[in-house]
Amino acid sequence: MTVDVVKRLAEALKSLCNEAVTMPSENVAEQERAMEIIEEYVDDLNHAEDLQKLGGFPVLMKCLDSPHTSLRTGAASLIGDICQNYLNCQESMLSLNIMPVLLDMIDTDEDDQAKIKAMYAVSCLIRHCPKGQEEFVKADGLSYLMRAMQSGVEKLIVKSAFILTNFVRKNDSHKATAVSMGFVEQLLTILSSDKFDNISREHCTAALLNLAASYPPALAECLRPELNASEILTSRLDSIKGKEELQEEEGYIQEILVLMRRGIGDCEENTNR
Repeated sequence: MTVDVVKRLAEALKSLCNEAVTMPSENVAEQERAMEIIEEYVDDLNHAEDLQKLGGFPVLMKCLDSPHTSLRTGAASLIGDICQNYLNCQESMLSLNIMPVLLDMIDTDEDDQAKIKAMYAVSCLIRHCPKGQEEFVKADGLSYLMRAMQSGVEKLIVKSAFILTNFVRKNDSHKATAVSMGFVEQLLTILSSDKFDNISREHCTAALLNLAASYPPALAECLRPELNASEILTSRLDSIKGKEELQEEEGYIQEILVLMRRGIGDCEENTNR
């Protein structure tokens, strides 16, 4: 049987334009189903572009402001799916000034899942997209990542560390900003706490390694005695050594400790000259 995808998308968008989206007391089961229908198709670039041509991007953006948590969460998730590695869709969505809206959701939404999906959308908007990265910088995106890391919400910590790693990877000016904002200390704070799970710690260790290995001032931060980086990392290494499921984190920590020992050696050599 042939499915008229464009027709289905148009019907779903019509449902999302219903005033129920903006009214707290309304039942939005129909709108939730509309989002499910859109989700079925937008992984295909052609259908993502069909949605754009139908005027779907402003409709989804409007849903981000809905009093219904399910619609805010669903819209953020769809925006991420639509924009993931699709430059045309990324740039079209960014032209609606969506970056500040998503970052504000990460900071202020009352629902953790909505915050997580907003973070996912931000990640998809800046991935391989210079315009998205520019908008992220303009909106002071790293400050939002820092607050998300301090939130104590595991998935926000993981996604923040992932975005940090990828965002600063090839740009020393972004690394300088991250170091000056205290990201090295924040990552070490998470690594030193028993409150966080192994996935959070692995991503934070990867982020710390990326900074320390590629940006000397970040390594210098790790060497500050008051941060106790060596003790924190050595203690964590002792607790996970030999655990197969934590081999990646173990490797990251060992690399950081090697860098730190080399850094201490370089400092001593310079002192003795």
